[in-house]
Amino acid sequence: MIIQHGRLLPRLVLISVDAEMRLNEVGVIPGEFDGCLVPFQNAVLAALVSEETKYFAIAHPGSFGEAYGYPDPVLEEADALESKAAERGVQLIGHFAIDETGYMSARARSYFDQYPSHDDLPRTMFHWSHSRLGKCG
Repeated sequence: MIIQHGRLLPRLVLISVDAEMRLNEVGVIPGEFDGCLVPFQNAVLAALVSEETKYFAIAHPGSFGEAYGYPDPVLEEADALESKAAERGVQLIGHFAIDETGYMSARARSYFDQYPSHDDLPRTMFHWSHSRLGKCG
């Protein structure tokens, strides 16, 4: 949804899952993403109204400057979005930036079981082993 025909598109993608980490929906938030989450905040929150949604992730083109030692406004904006979503009982569990070289993650990148700070989340390795996809890789 962000890369099509080898080209980055200015999109903000929203992925929502239920309390058992089962996929609810993957969608594109309307508008052109230019590196700033602020104009999309209300639309993301409005899209999280499903009673089944417990967790969500966002993905967009770009990279995180903080990884290179300087602050990045999009990470601060994601923290603000995370706080507002938490007020509604929905938790941000993933934030991905995608560019021509790959992706960066500002949250856990794989199984939450491997991150002690995520003890409150369902065991994703258990769920993956029972996934219709069958196996990792």
